[in-house]
Amino acid sequence: MIRRLLPTAILALCVAFPAVASDIPDFIPAISVSGSATVTMSPDTASFSITSSFTKQTTEEARKSTTEMIGTAVEILTKEFAIPVEYIETSYISASPEYVWKDDERILTGQKVSQSIDVKTHDLDSIGYIYTRLMSLDGITLSDVSLDKEDKSAEYREARMNAVRDAYDKASAYAEAAGIDVGNILSISDNQSYTAPLYRSANLMLASADAAAFESSPTEFYSGDISVSANVSIVYAIAQ
Repeated sequence: MIRRLLPTAILALCVAFPAVASDIPDFIPAISVSGSATVTMSPDTASFSITSSFTKQTTEEARKSTTEMIGTAVEILTKEFAIPVEYIETSYISASPEYVWKDDERILTGQKVSQSIDVKTHDLDSIGYIYTRLMSLDGITLSDVSLDKEDKSAEYREARMNAVRDAYDKASAYAEAAGIDVGNILSISDNQSYTAPLYRSANLMLASADAAAFESSPTEFYSGDISVSANVSIVYAIAQ
């Protein structure tokens, strides 16, 4: 009994599948477009780095001088400008022998230690004063200032919504020109969204600035807007 029923069941399945497959169209007419949008905003955060390097006869001497310089900078930031210590972190530290070439011979001149710290502040109005004050330190390097906004979620949402609208506008224009109508969305994919940071240049190698200048003439610092962008790819069916 089983041997006679099994072939019949297999035949039934083979007959049923073509009927189902015939209901699935081989090709869906569609419009594929991309959209993009950019939203600007005012920054609320400024970030920069401070680097100190010393070359001495021994690594310990170089480390001590570098640590003291970074410590002085941190004290200025925390005590004079009330920057929370959690907004200051070490980003880089290294120790290595220092050489010079003379008459095709590499000569050891000492041991070099470098340390960098990253600093963040929400007080953008004080950046010029902070830089001027740090210029009173001899032998440090200050990076450019990077401006950002700590919470950009609302701006990213707006950018993505505008990118979808931009994609639909393109699809509608193509459809109108072709004499067709835009149908339902078949697929939507978010391409990489990104922030366009804003950098402001400052004097990089600083040494022996006049401390009195801190009160009378702070370093000029000009802020500006930053932006976030979003890109999206959407495939619309052509309405039948």
